[in-house]
Amino acid sequence: MRRWLLALMCLLMLGGSCTAEEAVNRALDAADLGGLEEFAGEVAPELDLKQVVQDAAQGELASADVLLARLRDRALTALREALRACGALIAPALLLATLRCALPEGNGGSEGARFLLLCALMLGMMRLVLNGMEGVEACMRRVGGFADAVAPPLAALMTAAGMTNGAALLSPMAALVGGAVEDWLLKYGLPLCRYTLAVAVAGNLSEAIDLSRACRLMRRATNWGAGLAITLFTALTAIQGTVASGMDGVAVRTAKYAVDSVTSVIGSGVSDAWDSYVAGILIAKNAVGVSGVALLLALGLQPMLRTAAAMLMLNLLSALLDTLGEKRTARAAEQAAGVCQMLLMLCAAALTLGMILLGAAMAAGRALLG
Repeated sequence: MRRWLLALMCLLMLGGSCTAEEAVNRALDAADLGGLEEFAGEVAPELDLKQVVQDAAQGELASADVLLARLRDRALTALREALRACGALIAPALLLATLRCALPEGNGGSEGARFLLLCALMLGMMRLVLNGMEGVEACMRRVGGFADAVAPPLAALMTAAGMTNGAALLSPMAALVGGAVEDWLLKYGLPLCRYTLAVAVAGNLSEAIDLSRACRLMRRATNWGAGLAITLFTALTAIQGTVASGMDGVAVRTAKYAVDSVTSVIGSGVSDAWDSYVAGILIAKNAVGVSGVALLLALGLQPMLRTAAAMLMLNLLSALLDTLGEKRTARAAEQAAGVCQMLLMLCAAALTLGMILLGAAMAAGRALLG
């Protein structure tokens, strides 16, 4: 490690001074952004990833207008879909309440009509929840691919700056993100949401069956599991990142001190060139991290807004049905809204894992300068 750093510093000295801006441009040209560009083409095809990275490296937000416009369009689309789906539930809900008021209890025809309307309402609520579940599942599956796409360029930039220990940890941490999403959130969390939705429907088809406790239990298990995954990954990333950053800082500073102690003139020149070089690499690394955050926002905004809008509409429908005297149907709508909350928690957990990975990579290297 020390020999490699010494050789690199000597080459920097012999090659002349290098400004931070030049180092940023060289680092971005050398970084392999192919996988990240391919991922960006799937998530936001209208976004020029290289332009976003270059703007972030220069502290500009010229390309942010395109991203904001795309996010706004996705948000409006999600809200329109939720409004249309919920609008289809208003007529059966009002007709169900009208039958309760117009026809006496115990009437066979009345009970049959009300049961058919109840089934229609349940079917509509299930479609609303399953529509959000489909988007959340696609989002979580892509988070694993995002971690695999963003890790190589970040690791290459960290290695170029001499942070070999941090770079060695980045790929395993990216694999851990993909594993947590695939083996925990998708394998257990998403099926638990489906079971909760089925229990919510089955437990409200008859007054003789009440499965509210089972719904609450599965909802709490999902929320606690997602929170536990975030907590464990955050703690592991913080511990390993701190250790790796300390080791990288000690190695680089030791090598710089060895060169500085040779002669005051040569040592000072190498030190200045090295600081400019490392500053450029760190700026490029953080620019890639910022572009990754933008891609995660583009990936998760629409499914989360769609699911949040469905949750809001179902809660409003539950309040309306409760006011009209349909207690059982109101309870079903409230439990379906609880399933949407579970989906939001799972999607937010997957995106948070990706954000934590990017934050750890962007925070690495602070001890190399100053």
